[in-house]
Amino acid sequence: MPLSRSTHLLVLLALALASPAAAHHRQTAPLVRLTTSGDTPLPRMASPGNKTIALIVDSALGKKVVSISPWRDKRQLTDCSLPMPTSCNLQTQIADAGDNANPAVATSGRAFAFDSGSDPLQTGLPGRQVIGALKTQLREVSQDPTGTSANPTIDATGLTVAFESTGDLAGTGNPGARQIFLSGRDGSVTQVSQGLGTSRNPVLSARNGLIAFESSSDPKTGADTGIAQIWVGSTFSGAPVPITKGFGPSTNPAVSNDGRIVAFSSTADLTPDSLADTGVSQIYAYDTKTQTFARITTDTSDPLGCTLPSTFKCQQDWRVAFVCSGVPYYYMLRGDQRFRVQADNGTTQRVVTELGIHFLVLSTTADLLGNGSTPGNQVYLVNLFKRPAVPVSGVATWFPTRGIPPL
Repeated sequence: MPLSRSTHLLVLLALALASPAAAHHRQTAPLVRLTTSGDTPLPRMASPGNKTIALIVDSALGKKVVSISPWRDKRQLTDCSLPMPTSCNLQTQIADAGDNANPAVATSGRAFAFDSGSDPLQTGLPGRQVIGALKTQLREVSQDPTGTSANPTIDATGLTVAFESTGDLAGTGNPGARQIFLSGRDGSVTQVSQGLGTSRNPVLSARNGLIAFESSSDPKTGADTGIAQIWVGSTFSGAPVPITKGFGPSTNPAVSNDGRIVAFSSTADLTPDSLADTGVSQIYAYDTKTQTFARITTDTSDPLGCTLPSTFKCQQDWRVAFVCSGVPYYYMLRGDQRFRVQADNGTTQRVVTELGIHFLVLSTTADLLGNGSTPGNQVYLVNLFKRPAVPVSGVATWFPTRGIPPL
């Protein structure tokens, strides 16, 4: 039964009173603009914790890697009224401007990873390399002679990093297929994916040692099927296995901060009776405990469908955020309710469930602190306690059975 708007507010209030970080949502403005110029899309990796996010922002000399820790100075967020004062610029530079991309941050908010084509450590290594950072102290992670390492994800310790490369970095004889590699705490590198298909977009969970990625390799023969599936496994033991087998690609996995839910997008109808490629991307959630699925969207009015999910544990529920046709939404798995995030007069690039249970971060051309739109995407912190999302129609379909009971 969908929750009414008043019930939704009561639920958020109850969560706030139970939360050890309850002061954040009370002291923070309804909206805080985290970037003010250029064009800043949100990166693939959402923050798995409630302390810090990582962004790539434009500068005159290239793209800087920055972190934002909104709760570091509560007074700054309290003073973020209209128009936004300059004191709300909370960015801390992690790496100098250059050819940088794909930042990721650990739950501690102190460790980072990103890829760069600028050789910030002056190692002489070619192409793109994966760089780690403890605060602003950089270290080489990939040491890739092919210069094809990119798209990192980082675990809770900040010492284990997964990334993709076409190199033979683990001595397996990889013939040039794009594979997923894991750099351990001791600096050793192992190959996580297999076969001749393209493996991309790894994500490490903050808890429980989970790794997920997409790969078009056939799990039995290793041949390249040309259709990406979502693979899930443990970083502690065993090899990852595909959890999807649709006739359309399943991509962009995201893992909840507690390591239980894997959200992803797929153009395949993954219900057991179909598996056909619909050509329109929809959002799915996979419960790793019960090994069941929830199809969260059925939006067919736009050929782009729904994309770029993220997911976060919210007390006894899980929030899955996504964008459909440039509009930001989220869905509460146990609450059985979809919500539209208020971001009118523009197009939203991405919305992510990060920085705690009361907050979302989105990148949009909508001027949320004024009227109309902005030339590029700007990043905002949305306080759902003071700017609640709007309930809309749409209930998930579970299969083969409902894995997580309703509230």
